[in-house]
Amino acid sequence: MKKIIGAVLCMCLLLISCASDDLTIEEMSLSKAEQDAIVKLVTTNLSITEKTQVTINEVKLVKINESYYLRSYHGDKITTTLLRVENRTTLKYAGISCTTTYCSTDTGCIPDKDGKKCTKCGAFSSDCTKTVTSDIVAD
Repeated sequence: MKKIIGAVLCMCLLLISCASDDLTIEEMSLSKAEQDAIVKLVTTNLSITEKTQVTINEVKLVKINESYYLRSYHGDKITTTLLRVENRTTLKYAGISCTTTYCSTDTGCIPDKDGKKCTKCGAFSSDCTKTVTSDIVAD
C-alpha cells in the first residue's frame, strides 16, 4: 500500500513539474519568460505613448499568413507583436509591434513578416501605430 501511495505521489509531482505557462500553437512555443518580457515592453511603450498606465488584459498566440504573433489586448486596443522562429520550435520577439483600435483583423495592422512595417488598415490607416525596439532580454 505504501508503494502505491508513493508511486501516486511521484506521478503527481511529475505532472505538476511538467505543467507550463508557455504558450503554444502547432509545434511552436513561446516561453512564459519571453511572453512576460514582451508584455512588459508593450505595456511600457503604450503607457508612455498614451501618457497613462496601460494594463494588458489578455494575450494570445496566433498564426497569420504563415507568421507567428503575440496579440496583447488592452482596453479597446490590440497590439500585435511579430515573433521569429528560433531552433525550429521556439518563438522569440522580433522587434516590431503594431497597435490599433479599429483594424485588428487578420490582415490589417499587423507587422509584415520582414519586420519593417505594419500592414495597411483600409479606411482606418491612421489608426495603426508601429513600435520598433531592440531585442528584449527575458528573465
